Amino acid sequence: MTEATDIEIYIASTSADVLKSWLAEHLDNVEAAERQPGMPKNAAAMTGYWHGQSFSILVLERVVGRFTSLWLNSSHLPWSDDAACARAASKHFNQETRIAAGGWTESDDPDAWVQIMPDGTEAAITWKTGQA
Repeated sequence: MTEATDIEIYIASTSADVLKSWLAEHLDNVEAAERQPGMPKNAAAMTGYWHGQSFSILVLERVVGRFTSLWLNSSHLPWSDDAACARAASKHFNQETRIAAGGWTESDDPDAWVQIMPDGTEAAITWKTGQA
C-alpha cells in the first residue's frame, strides 16, 4: 500500500475544537496556528506534531452543508490514508464521513465520493460539493 502524501476527509456536524481534541489523542501534540491574512472565517489553522515532525492542519467548518473539512498536510501520520482516517473519525464521532473516491487529479470525477458510516458501512456516492 502506498502511503498518502496528505489526508483530507469531511466529517458531518463536527467543530474545529472537537477535531483538535480528537487529533490531540492521536498525535504527539496539536497547537493553534496563527491565522493567515485572507483565511475564511470558518477556517482554523493548526500545527500537528507526530514522531518529531511538524505539519499543517486546516479545518474548514461547514464547508459543504453540514460537513467540516479536515486536511492534514503530512505523509507521516497515524493513518495510512484518507479512508483509514475517515473510518476512525466516523467511529469516534458517531458521524458520517466522506472522502474523495479517486485522487485529486483532473481526470478524476470530482463528484465521486465514498460515504463512511459509523457502523462501518461504506458506499460510493455522488456528492456535488460545488453546490453546497
